[in-house]
Amino acid sequence: MRWIACLTLVLICLSACRAPEARPVEPVEALGARTGHGFLYENAEGKRVYALLAGIRGGESDASRLALQSLLDEAGDALRLVETEAGPDRYDRPIVLAMFNRGSQTVYLDAEMVKAGWAIVWPRPAAAMRSALLYELEAEARSADRGGWAEGGFLIRSPDPDPLAQHLDSAQIIEGRVVAVGEARNGRLYLNFGSNWRTDFTVSLNRQDRERFEQQGLYDPATLDGAHIRVRGWLYDENGPMIHVASPAQIEIIDAPAPVSLP
Repeated sequence: MRWIACLTLVLICLSACRAPEARPVEPVEALGARTGHGFLYENAEGKRVYALLAGIRGGESDASRLALQSLLDEAGDALRLVETEAGPDRYDRPIVLAMFNRGSQTVYLDAEMVKAGWAIVWPRPAAAMRSALLYELEAEARSADRGGWAEGGFLIRSPDPDPLAQHLDSAQIIEGRVVAVGEARNGRLYLNFGSNWRTDFTVSLNRQDRERFEQQGLYDPATLDGAHIRVRGWLYDENGPMIHVASPAQIEIIDAPAPVSLP
């Protein structure tokens, strides 16, 4: 089917992307989960550090935080971190890949949280190298109605702007068909999901964001007119509900004519 080919192309491209430079960190002692994707640990200098797991976002419920705490408890002082080039964020929090050994198996906290349904994929521009794997795990958790998918903490919303207006300033996943593509003089691209760009849901990409598609050998996002896509990100108000896409991994193609590849 056409949509399978398109989605497979995106996942293959994302998997083949060059992994970001990373700095290994010695085993650390985790002090406790604060959210479903953030935790405290003590570094080698005895300083408490608040870190965020790269590539995922936990749910708002206590169950999500407790699921991460359970993994941290199991890891104990054998938790290993790799700090990615996606961080630190604007609050100086490192963005990390976290893991520990369970016998001969390496357990990755991001994958465990998504697989159990207590976190969703949350791509960052410089840390999308695991998105393809995490998307597969998220689809399994959603299909099996696990964790936050069963609780209703995670939902895929329609692009209807009126219901979306009730969820501004929050992390959202939205699925629908792009009805028009517009481009401003400054190179900013708009994927419109309705006929009135002043009020309908819109996805925006600036010139730098669009260049990431080219750098990763993906399709031109300007060719998504008519595509049925799923997009995730922070929902805010700018001429109606809007999500800004900074990473190509924020967009999943569900059904579309074959996107035009960038040269």
